[in-house]
Amino acid sequence: MNGLGEEKVTRRDFIGGTMIGSGAALLTMGAPAMTAGAQAQTVPSPLTGLGPDWTGPGGVGDYAGKNGNTHVVVNAAHGHIRNGDLDKRIADAPLVDDLYDLIIVGAGISGLTSAFVAARDNPSAKILILDQHAIFGGEAKQNEFDVDGYRLTAPQGSTGIVVPFAPAEQFGFGSPFLKELGYPEEFTYQEPENLSQPILVPRDAWGPMHISWEMADTAFYYEGKGMVKNPWRNGFRDAPIPEKVKKALVDLELYRTPPVRDDWAQWLDTMTYREFLLNVAEVPADCIDGVLDVLNPVMAAMGCGQGGDVISAYSAYNYLMPGVIGYYRYQHGGADPTDTIFLATFPGGNTIAAKRFLKLAKPEALSGDDSLYGLMESQVRWDQLDLPGQRVRLRLSSTVFSVVHEGKPARARTVRVTYDKDGKLVSVRGKAVICAGQQHANRRICHDIDAKYRAAMQEFHHAPMLVINVALRNWKFLDKLGVAGIRWFEGLGWWTSLRRNLVIDGHEPQPLDPNKPVVLTQYIPFLIPGVAWPDQCTQARMMLFSMSYADIEAQVRDQFTKMFGPYGFDAERDIAGIVTNRQGHAYMVAPPGFHFGRNGQKAAKDVLREPWHRIAFGHSELSGAQMWETAALEGERAAKQVLPML
Repeated sequence: MNGLGEEKVTRRDFIGGTMIGSGAALLTMGAPAMTAGAQAQTVPSPLTGLGPDWTGPGGVGDYAGKNGNTHVVVNAAHGHIRNGDLDKRIADAPLVDDLYDLIIVGAGISGLTSAFVAARDNPSAKILILDQHAIFGGEAKQNEFDVDGYRLTAPQGSTGIVVPFAPAEQFGFGSPFLKELGYPEEFTYQEPENLSQPILVPRDAWGPMHISWEMADTAFYYEGKGMVKNPWRNGFRDAPIPEKVKKALVDLELYRTPPVRDDWAQWLDTMTYREFLLNVAEVPADCIDGVLDVLNPVMAAMGCGQGGDVISAYSAYNYLMPGVIGYYRYQHGGADPTDTIFLATFPGGNTIAAKRFLKLAKPEALSGDDSLYGLMESQVRWDQLDLPGQRVRLRLSSTVFSVVHEGKPARARTVRVTYDKDGKLVSVRGKAVICAGQQHANRRICHDIDAKYRAAMQEFHHAPMLVINVALRNWKFLDKLGVAGIRWFEGLGWWTSLRRNLVIDGHEPQPLDPNKPVVLTQYIPFLIPGVAWPDQCTQARMMLFSMSYADIEAQVRDQFTKMFGPYGFDAERDIAGIVTNRQGHAYMVAPPGFHFGRNGQKAAKDVLREPWHRIAFGHSELSGAQMWETAALEGERAAKQVLPML
């Protein structure tokens, strides 16, 4: 197979040719992401008093020093919002600014979409956007590096557009606002240059994690064994894996006929994914841990947050996991979405979508023209973000502590929002408010919601993610190895891959040449199987926040040296920079009952999709699946709910 082409190959081609006879092998080792020693790292912590050495270097450009949850953000959130140590001072906070029509709390894609829709549909509305971070975008931000004359960009979190658009819409992954975003009908992808041998480089780094493993040349690294190249293609012939687990994984990959039921979606939401695998797909009990060791980090990183022992089988369905993916096939005449749709990824991920929504709502906020390339290269005009007289104002580094109606909620005409700016508590007033952040914050800042709304917010628990971007001066070691992606099973992390970036308006924004610089991105979940729900989320967050930048950097260097040293890699010579992005509440985790409710009760997410009087809620987690597409749709829905109040 030519590594430079677009040859259409499906996993069934490989399975039918080699895997059934020899079996597929994957591991039975412990799940990655530092499960060993977890108990020692999950001590209670106030998570305050952190310093710059905890955050580490933050790259260059507009996003320098704004990498994920920085020490500044964590100190403010946990010292004040979580611990509530400012509650007594909120009532005395002075009022600033005149009355706004709409105040939006949160400048991620949901909040920015709300601002765009509200400004478009009510051109006279005065809108204020508040965000705790020093730059907009939420998790749709980027890291930038200058390496040997090249400007390299990589995502801090959110990345990927489901394409092609027509089949994506058919399978329920449609992209909203395509016209407004300026995305073309079809994308062009850069091709790798100057390879010493053919390498199949994927269009995105996500599919080859598992759901479309046939779309890339990959190697699995086993401690004590070394690299096993493209193990799926020869039945893991050379991998040190028990035969029973090989067979269980092959059988699951080929499992295509789950029970036909009219209530299949609600039924999937009554069980964990682990229970589905054991009781429905009939994965042998003595193989289930080995199977989930393979799948847990995939589903956790893609959007589920935690593994199969916690998440609803319906949540696994949302992210195309084996077994439950059969229900997509039933709905679409046997078609497998993983053979048809994939991701297109801009160099900085969905930063470009966040920029577009901001520019649509507030054109003066960014430099450059309206083309995609102009938008990608645009810079923030900091002096234009928050000026008196502007229709839409964006106020950053502003941590909101209180959102309350002025008077009894049912009769109130205004809402008061109190936040910290430059160490001082101040308040603003609006006719309506959209809380566009996650429920772990909303339940602490929305002080006058009733018991039903508060209980719904309590249903949301969030898993952390560590996103590491490693800037390299070259990737000759991958070229020598003959692969684009690597998976490993011990130590820090579990997966990283090259990807073919988009060609944007005729420009290739960064090289794809083994002799030139590149950034390798890692999405690292913190999995602790066996810990009771929802303690897994809290303990995982403690694990993430207990690590200093120096700890992470040392482990990355050691892991890369161990894996790639035999192929010519030298950490001192080849690593140009490492930026870490801690996302403490990256994904809401959906256990059984989350999507459709329990015991006949309305699902918590659906409770919160209705306004609490003059306060509406808009965030991707309210869809039950966190993607930029759902973030935009939830932001639009919240804006339309409050427009009649303005």
